[in-house]
Amino acid sequence: MANNKKRSHGLLSFVLWLLLMSIIMIATARSEDRALLIGVGRYAQFDERLSGVDLDITMMREFAHLMGFKGQEIKVLEHEQASTANVYNALENWLIEGAGPDDRVLFYFSGHGSQIPDENNDEDDQFDEVLLLYDTVLTEKHGRQTLSGVLLDDHLNHMLARMKSRNILVILDACHSGSATKRMQLSSRSFQAGQAKVKYFYYSPSLEAAGGSGSFDLMKRQAMPGDGSRYVAITACRDDEKTVATAQGSIFTLGLRQTIRSAAAAGASITPEELQFGTANFIREQIRSDVAAFHPQIAGDMLLRKRPLALVSPGGGTGFVRQKLETLVHKSNETVWIKLNKACFEPGEALEISVWIPEAGFLNIMHIAADDQVTVLFPNQYHPHNAVGRGKITLPTRRMDFEMAAEGPSGPNLITAFITRSPLNGYQDGFKTAKGVLAELSPNSTRSLVMRQGSGWLAAGKVAAEIRGSGQCRIE
Repeated sequence: MANNKKRSHGLLSFVLWLLLMSIIMIATARSEDRALLIGVGRYAQFDERLSGVDLDITMMREFAHLMGFKGQEIKVLEHEQASTANVYNALENWLIEGAGPDDRVLFYFSGHGSQIPDENNDEDDQFDEVLLLYDTVLTEKHGRQTLSGVLLDDHLNHMLARMKSRNILVILDACHSGSATKRMQLSSRSFQAGQAKVKYFYYSPSLEAAGGSGSFDLMKRQAMPGDGSRYVAITACRDDEKTVATAQGSIFTLGLRQTIRSAAAAGASITPEELQFGTANFIREQIRSDVAAFHPQIAGDMLLRKRPLALVSPGGGTGFVRQKLETLVHKSNETVWIKLNKACFEPGEALEISVWIPEAGFLNIMHIAADDQVTVLFPNQYHPHNAVGRGKITLPTRRMDFEMAAEGPSGPNLITAFITRSPLNGYQDGFKTAKGVLAELSPNSTRSLVMRQGSGWLAAGKVAAEIRGSGQCRIE
């Protein structure tokens, strides 16, 4: 009898242990890094379109991947998906319930910001700052015009406070002060920005009472170590400035992408403060007018601001952009044949490219380095027009008064060529190098290639090459 009791007690203990382990494993499986990316470029109730917001989301997907977020850890709500119900549900169930204390959280928003009359008397200027969601509605309350269907700064603060994560990065590409001015003429050194759209929604003359400034509450708290804050926040501009969207993407998000890509390609770490500083430099270099320039701001926990972000190196030919361009080559309607003067290059050796054009169109040739940096080799400053006829073309052309030299880190490189029937110029849309001879491929050009392939005709080809250290190509 005693032995039976012992066996029963032992079995019960084992079952309880299994149950406890199952609970722990389920909790562990549910808890993971979480990124929520929201982009609103069009709205249900009014015509306030922001072009380029889809590019912002594409860039932030890459941003999240470079930070080490896996595909299943990234949730995207874009345009119609970014309704009030969906956004609040994602904040509650995806971020608050989904991320544990040791998990990272990334929250990003691109779209219009605005202000509404303050109802709980916690704002000195009597206005609350808001982010406009897809189903934002212009309404009236207490005899004053206001907005419903928005993400209020107070609500976002409360949700941040409820998150278990001790490592939260908030990025807001919107502005919360402005006027009836909706457009801004930009002059950029690298791409044709043209008429840019201010990311502030002006809906009532009563907004003038805010005094032309507005700041999300989370940016007002310059948190000190040990005060319980668990976030760092980076916003596009100062309280009294305007950030803008363009067809090539929002300038602030473009700067974030360029800065983090450069750090990852160099194998370096980057802190949120360095990310803000690098983005500010990008904006200053791209926008020539002091009137149109704006300055990204940072706030939050001082330790988090100086803690390096964990970056994933895009080396070894596995980069985000390389994969996208190779997919386009595989899906192309017709093949472009490419041949190089050699298969292995040492630093500084001359590169020659022969391309056979299957039919007349517009040619773009890109070099994808091992670190995923993509340079547009053709067209370029000396050969800016890229309309070509059927036949063979060899680079450098006679008009290209420079030698194309192999450069970049050692590893697998790729040369790709794309021909479109409608105009597409990667140099014109790209980010110019220091001397302006070549350009780095822009997200807008990549999107344009995807659109040509998806809705029309695209010819493409690729050829692999290797860059090795001095003397290494002769060792086989």
